[in-house]
Amino acid sequence: MEKNYLRNDLDTHVMTESISRSFDFRREDGSNCYFFNMTWSRGKISISGDIGSMVLQCWPAMSSLESSVHWGHNADLDYLLGKSSAKEEYDGEATARELIRIANREVIEAINGYWIDDCFKDPETKIYSSKKRLVHSGMRQDLQKVRKGELDRDMIDDVLLFEKKEEKKSWSLPHEDNPNRYWSFFECWNTWVDLWKALEGFGLYHDYTDDDLKNITKSSYRRKMREEIESVCYYKDGAISLFQNTSSFDEYPLQYNYSYNNYRIVAALRWACQRLIAEGVVQPEKVAA
Repeated sequence: MEKNYLRNDLDTHVMTESISRSFDFRREDGSNCYFFNMTWSRGKISISGDIGSMVLQCWPAMSSLESSVHWGHNADLDYLLGKSSAKEEYDGEATARELIRIANREVIEAINGYWIDDCFKDPETKIYSSKKRLVHSGMRQDLQKVRKGELDRDMIDDVLLFEKKEEKKSWSLPHEDNPNRYWSFFECWNTWVDLWKALEGFGLYHDYTDDDLKNITKSSYRRKMREEIESVCYYKDGAISLFQNTSSFDEYPLQYNYSYNNYRIVAALRWACQRLIAEGVVQPEKVAA
C-alpha cells in the first residue's frame, strides 16, 4: 500500500493560473550556443538553458516583472547568488591563498612594519582622504634609521636570522619534536615552520634537525612550498589532511565560493534585465525629483 506522503495537507487547495512572463535569448542565427530562457513569476525568476539553470527568489522585490527587472539589472553578482538556489563549493585556490596569507602576515609585519589606513580631513577643503599610517616599525624602517645614523646597528633585530643551536641534551625537555630545541628564530616564522613540518615534500618525514628548515627565510624556497600547498589544497580532503598535521590552526581556514559557472548564470540574468529595459519591455525606473 502506498504511503500517504501528503497526509491530506492539500485537500483545501484550489488551483489558479499563475501570472508569468518568459523570454528567450539566443543568437540571431537561431543557434542554441549560449541560449537561455528567463522566466518571471510572482516572487521568483528562473533561468535555464545552454549556460545552466538557476532559480532566484526575493518575494518583496519580485511582486511584478517590472520590479524584478529593476531589482536585477544593476545588482551585485554575489548578492544575486545569495538569493539563488546555488550553493557555495570548496575553493582550493582560495584556501591555498588564505593559508599563505596567514603564514606571511607576521613575517611581512616584522620586515615592513604594521600599517593601517587612517582617515584625514583637509582643514581647507574639508575633504576626507585615506592615508597609510605606520603603527610600529619593522626591520626595514629600523635599517633606514641605521643608515641615517639615528640608530645603532647592534640594536636592530635581524628577523631573517635562523641559526642552529649547539647540540645539547636535556632530559627535562618533552619527548616530542620541537623546532626551538634545535633552532633560534623569530616568532614570525612559526607558521612557516609548522607548514614545513606538515608538507610531504619538505619536513613531514624529517625532524627539525634537518638543515633545510633554515631555508624558509628564502623567498625561492617558500615559493616551492607555496606550490606544494596549492597542490595539496586543490582537494578539500588534502587541505584537511594538511591542517591536521599542523598545530597553528584552531580552526581550518577552508574557503568556499560560488563556481565560475554560477557567476556566469547570474551575470547573464543581469544582462537580460538590462536588455529588457533597453528594448522598452520594461520602462526605466523613475528618478526622484
